[in-house]
Amino acid sequence: MNTWKCEQCGYQFKSEAPPEKCPACHVACSFLDVTVYTPDIHEGADNRIKPKPDSAPIHK
Repeated sequence: MNTWKCEQCGYQFKSEAPPEKCPACHVACSFLDVTVYTPDIHEGADNRIKPKPDSAPIHK
């Protein structure tokens, strides 16, 4: 199972594949696979997948 993050609102959830629309913001957008991403290890990491301070917790 992968962890996906909505590129639009930052919502994260676990699923085998990303849906067509985000379950939180209901927008058809891109999803980033953040399953094995560890922001503390990688300097200069992709800003699109860094957690936002107000982001929602990961839902299963």
